[in-house]
Amino acid sequence: MKQLLLNQTCVFHLKRMAFRAQSKYKKRYHLTRDEDLIELILFADGTRDIDLRRNFMLFYINCPDDIKDYLADNHNIHSPMDRYKSLGGL
Repeated sequence: MKQLLLNQTCVFHLKRMAFRAQSKYKKRYHLTRDEDLIELILFADGTRDIDLRRNFMLFYINCPDDIKDYLADNHNIHSPMDRYKSLGGL
């Protein structure tokens, strides 16, 4: 994601996701490498860990649209809220 600029809030939530993944699951991600960023986001999206999922959701909500488009087009990463749309208006 070097061609795209992450805002400060996105970086904050990425750091929280990386810390949680390292402290609980012993997975280490280097936030300076594009491959590791994508792997971290995919891991957070696929886990049942509520803290990781919360930080992924906050990361995604705060992402600029061009980054959301990049993630969707190149890595098939979509909004974490999509899976809850089928619940309708509660």
